[in-house]
Amino acid sequence: MNLHAFSEWLSATAFSQKIQITSWAIPGIQTVHLLAIAALFAAALVVALRIGGRGLASEPLPSVARRFGRAIWMLLVVLLVSGSLLIVAEPGRTITNPVFYLKMTMVVLACVITIWLANVARRELERPAAIHVAAAAFTMILWTGVIFAGRFIAYVESY
Repeated sequence: MNLHAFSEWLSATAFSQKIQITSWAIPGIQTVHLLAIAALFAAALVVALRIGGRGLASEPLPSVARRFGRAIWMLLVVLLVSGSLLIVAEPGRTITNPVFYLKMTMVVLACVITIWLANVARRELERPAAIHVAAAAFTMILWTGVIFAGRFIAYVESY
């Protein structure tokens, strides 16, 4: 089964049809998804800035990592659920769109680096190494890319 056939099958399911015909469903899911990515970006930014020695400098890095790390993981769950619902609702818009796969690649990379940085940050580090600061900056570039890619899915033709 190719992506187009899968997309058509998924779009024809009762669950997808229910979301599609409920007037508030897609805008509501998109709103939750956008708020979750904004909150995740803010939490990741706080951690990245703290690793870089720029934000919440009076609070120990392990404390910041624990506090905001929990929020990041909860928000990732919200994004997974809301994103899955959006895929089910409009599979032709996402499953066959190359920007969607770019977005998912950046999400996976950002999550892997975030897991690594969270483990590093939980140790009692007085000053993170340059590689950690660079990785924190790179995650912010990735999360920014995720936001832009998510927005551009609507404007790029599916294949």
